[in-house]
Order: sequence, then C-alpha cells, then structure tokens
Amino acid sequence: MRSIEFYQDNKFMHLIQLLHSKTTFKDILEFVSNAFREYIPFNRIGIASVDEDREFISARKIISEDPVAYRAYEVPLSQTSLEAVIKSGMPRIINNLEVYLDRNPDSVWTQRMLGEGVRSSLTLPLRVGGENVGVMFFSHKEPNVYNESHLEFLRFLSAHISTVFEKSFLMRELALTTVLGLANLAEKRDLETGQHIKRLRYYSRALAIEMATNSVYKDQMDEEFIQDIYDFSPLHDIGKVGISDAILRKPAKLTPEEFTEMKKHTVIGKEILEAIEDNLKSKGFSFFRMGIEIVYSHQEKFNGSGYPQGLKGEAIPLSARIVSACDVFDACSLQRVYKEAYSFEQSYGIVCAGTGSHFDPVVVEAFKNIKGKTEKIYGRFRD
Repeated sequence: MRSIEFYQDNKFMHLIQLLHSKTTFKDILEFVSNAFREYIPFNRIGIASVDEDREFISARKIISEDPVAYRAYEVPLSQTSLEAVIKSGMPRIINNLEVYLDRNPDSVWTQRMLGEGVRSSLTLPLRVGGENVGVMFFSHKEPNVYNESHLEFLRFLSAHISTVFEKSFLMRELALTTVLGLANLAEKRDLETGQHIKRLRYYSRALAIEMATNSVYKDQMDEEFIQDIYDFSPLHDIGKVGISDAILRKPAKLTPEEFTEMKKHTVIGKEILEAIEDNLKSKGFSFFRMGIEIVYSHQEKFNGSGYPQGLKGEAIPLSARIVSACDVFDACSLQRVYKEAYSFEQSYGIVCAGTGSHFDPVVVEAFKNIKGKTEKIYGRFRD
C-alpha cells in the first residue's frame, strides 16, 4: 500500500485514531503489533530507550512470536550501531543480518539476533520533545523482507507513534520528576548525599537484569519490570519526609519508641504514592504500582522479622526483595551520623551473610553474580 493510499483507507485511519488513545509503552506496542500486521511484516516488535545520561540503551517492551533469549538487556549505547540511528533520526533497514555481521564481525547483538532466528530488521527512531530518545524495531525470520514502501509507511506512522509515545513518556517523566524531587529531599535530610539513590537505581537494574536472565524468577520479570525497578527504586525512602530530624539524624541508637516512629516511613511513603497514583488513574494513566510495592515493603525480611507487615518469603513483592538487598549494601558503604562507612568487600559480605534471613537466597546469589558490575557502579557514583 502506497502512502497516498493510507489517507484513503478508512480502516487505517480508524486504527490511527485508536492508537492515540493508548497511554503506556505496553499498550502502544501491543496495539501496533495487533493492528498493523497487514501493513508491515514482522515476527518481533519492540521498543528500546536510552537512559537519562544517554549512556545505555535498554529494552522497554518486546513482543515476539518466538522465544526471546535476551529479553532483558542493557548495553552501552556507544557499543551499538543504534547510536548512529538515534542521532540521525532516520529509519534503517538491514535486510540480511548474516551479510551485516560479515561486515561488522564485532556486533554482539547481531550475533544474538541471528542466534534467535532473526534475519532482517527495520529500526525506527522515536522522538520526544524534538529529541531522539530510543527506537522501535521490527524484525523478521526471513531475509530481504523490508523495502522502500515499508519505510514510506513508517514515515507516516512514526509521527503518530512519536506523538503517542511522547504523551506517555512525558506524563511518566513529569510524575517521576516530581516524586524524585521529594525523594531527594528525604535522602538529603537523612544522608547528606546526592548519590545514594542514583547508585541504588543502577544496582537494582543490574540485579534485575541478572535475575531476569538467570534465576527461577525470570518468568516473573520482563522489560517493563526492569524499567520500573530502575525508575522506582529511588523512591524507597520517600516516606522519610514525614519523619522528624531528631530521629533521622540522631547520632545514637534509637529508642524503641523512636524506632516505632521511624518504621512509619514505609506507610507514609505508600500513602504518598497511592495519592499520586489515584490522581493519575483519573486521567487515564497508571505508573506507580511497583513504586508502592517498594516503598511499603523494602524493610520486610525474608524470615518474616521485618516491617511494616511482617511478610515472609515470596509473600514479599519481588521488587522489594531486590531493592532491599541493594539498599542494605549501599547503606553499609556510607558514613552515617551513627557509624563509619564499611568497605566494598565488607558491605558485600553483610548482604551475603543475610541470605535466607534478611534476604531472598535467589536474590543474594544473583547479587554475587553481578559483583563486577556493582563495583563499577560503586566507583562511578561516589560522593
């Protein structure tokens, strides 16, 4: 179908109108996947985005007819050909990945895609506020599938996809930016540091990616889970805005009464995010489910001795179990008013020693597997 025919196709224009009603990355991708197959061929479709530092690109959502081995990924943007695609803003066709690999033998991701049966791909840059922030990609098991007519179709469709993507992206970013400001305020009252929550989000994402690839929980974790844990782990202590400085900054052990008051930060944080989520739902958006899980349950312990509910084992949300291990590790490495900082090795040892009691053994095992990544993050974001 030529582009001039798109405007004359009532069914297509109706699909475009429906596309504009979508509000999340998942909804957008699922709708495109279901609605536009007769206009462009693919066996796999996905969205990947760059992080706020524009250093990494990671999957946001993948829909595939066949199993995807590398559903959870994060790769330095500079090590991929996608950097050039994103910078140029121009769509790209690779109609024979085997030929492409011959010309680019160091392309790890091309090797992986070929290993999963992909033979051709079409990559479409996505824009938000005039800035290229990621890509949508279409892939096929057969070579030589894509041609100029598909590019022409996507040039027309991309304006609409980007508009919908921008609406979802900006609403989420606006909500997150507002709440992160509050989380930063809580952190600086408690720690007087600007890097704890940044380290925590990178630790949590690295741990989630490892678990989504190599753990018994991998079927519970997809690209959306990984992005959510990256976005919402910094909010874990947001409820401390409601705790007095006399308790937060006390240079000695808290009394039982003071500790009871401190424990309320989990409930306060839950109430803050629930109020925001209720407001978003009234506007057709919903982002904060995992954030609510994390702020309310990150102080639970695997043996049931934590708070506020005394949850035990897998009754504790998986997101909270992941953030809990990362938070304790980083807290141990920090100097506080009541303690000196532990070394990297000491902090790691404390997490490992808590397996089965404080922490889920599966989480700890995965944490051991990413020690090298953790050390890089630890060194990169020091105060």
